[in-house]
Amino acid sequence: MKIRRMTIIPLLAALMVSSLSGCNEWLEVKPDNEQSNAVFWANKEEVFGVVTGAYQQMRSALATLVQWGEVRSDEIELGPGWSSNTEMLEVRSLEIKPDNAICNWQPLYNCIGRCNSVMEYAPQVLEKDNTFAPETEAAYIAEVKWLRALCYFYLVRTFGDVPYVLRAWLYDDMPFEVPVTSGEEVLEAEIASLTEVLDDFPVSYGAGSWMDKGRATIWSAYALLADMYLWLGKYDDCITMCSKLEASHLFSLVENKEWYSIYYPGNSVEGIFELQWSEKYEQTNNLYAWFFNDSASNNYAISESAKQKFLEYPTEDDVRAAGGSYVDASSKIWKYAGTSRGGSSTRESSKRDANWIVYRFADILLMHAEALIMKGSEYYDEAYTYIVQIRERAGYLTHPVMPADESAALDFLLDERLRELCFEGKRWYDLVRIAVRDDGKYKSKLVYLLLLNVPAKDRPLYEIKLQDIHGYYLPIQENDIDASGGVLVQNPYYL
Repeated sequence: MKIRRMTIIPLLAALMVSSLSGCNEWLEVKPDNEQSNAVFWANKEEVFGVVTGAYQQMRSALATLVQWGEVRSDEIELGPGWSSNTEMLEVRSLEIKPDNAICNWQPLYNCIGRCNSVMEYAPQVLEKDNTFAPETEAAYIAEVKWLRALCYFYLVRTFGDVPYVLRAWLYDDMPFEVPVTSGEEVLEAEIASLTEVLDDFPVSYGAGSWMDKGRATIWSAYALLADMYLWLGKYDDCITMCSKLEASHLFSLVENKEWYSIYYPGNSVEGIFELQWSEKYEQTNNLYAWFFNDSASNNYAISESAKQKFLEYPTEDDVRAAGGSYVDASSKIWKYAGTSRGGSSTRESSKRDANWIVYRFADILLMHAEALIMKGSEYYDEAYTYIVQIRERAGYLTHPVMPADESAALDFLLDERLRELCFEGKRWYDLVRIAVRDDGKYKSKLVYLLLLNVPAKDRPLYEIKLQDIHGYYLPIQENDIDASGGVLVQNPYYL
């Protein structure tokens, strides 16, 4: 891998000082094209500038996060805006080529570069700036370690084996030919890196502060660790992390009648970490346009099969169903479009600043349930209590019995995750996590869904090809392979 153009953002010291006091001005930062160099690292404000630049890079990667988590999933169909988009049609039909734009991992590596820069240069600033407290420096290091771990978790779940870059780079044209490392090794290393700084995370940035949801805390660290442990099949460790969040009593499920407040205005009691935008600072994003759109040009729409999941219990009133997560008549997605449940009151153009929720408490409860299911049937009753909590909050008055075997129990869990977390960039990763677990024991669940998007005449061929779990990951973009000078080797499924 040759790391392509990456820039570090020099920010005004006064702006950074004000953000440290709890204001939201740091969200106004926009990346520019100034080159990073060692002279830049002179004081604590400049360190904080690069920390905030890393968050900004994650916000800039929003389209990537949405596409990776949704385009191949069964809960969406391509909307009118993408109905003739050749690249996205290829992704849906499993004809993904290495030059497809969805394979561009650069936005995540740009964030990783910023994080590595803070880790490498912040300790030097301690020697230059006697106002830079060691505990502040340690907290910044913890933040960027969390962001880097999050980036690598997205990359591993999307590509499988990826280049593991651990050092900063100073100049845009510095070559870094880095081979891939196994995804499991990357996650194990990031877990170790994150675990060693747990004591340095803040518990809170201040009562009621937006930063408790928009910057890394000990709670977002526990959430990410739980997710990585679940992916790796370390179920006891996953349960330990989930239990820490539950025992904190800082998070809870939003009440049924207030459910839509998770998305508008956001930063609810359920939120653990959300990428932030602010109408106050004239910040908007494209979630409204991609998922809803005032014209018939939305990129994503709810699939008919996902609608059917919401209709499985016709006598129940699910707050997440039509008028909540989606609009039935148009199949448009409502989560990022409205100001309330009901599918009628849309956001004003200046207020299309929905946060992108990375972790919320409902997700944690369902992770806990999945880990319990995977520990064995003696834990099914306990797993059932977590799933029922989610169903009861949604408005269900009755519940089916807990299935008696592992495969059916996982289907029950996955169906509830679909209804609860639809269009939040989770579904594809849920399906892959189950498919690759235990040497592909349940890969038929994913293969069945993938084949629905393949022409009938081609299904026998793809059914055979998709026995190779490498096919669940994206190919490495050909530009990166060419730039690596032969160091990078393509995912074997795409050779």
